[in-house]
Amino acid sequence: MKCPFCSSDNTRVIDSRPADDNSSIRRRRLCDDCGKRFTTYEKVETIPLIVKKRTTTESSMTAPRLKRACFLHVTRDRFQQIQSQSL
Repeated sequence: MKCPFCSSDNTRVIDSRPADDNSSIRRRRLCDDCGKRFTTYEKVETIPLIVKKRTTTESSMTAPRLKRACFLHVTRDRFQQIQSQSL
């Protein structure tokens, strides 16, 4: 994190706690070069997961849908592995 006063990259976190809305984190930082303190607010950025299919269409995926797809894929692969070993 750059210091807003001297633009140094030498900063460290002094205090960290949830912000008032509980969806972000408030951090108090100290610049090692100029000694000034400043506050940053960090939020989690969610990026939607988009899958490109064989037909070149794109489809958004949710966590349950992705979990189900992975489970089905692993199950099919395991089945084919067992089938090829028995031959």
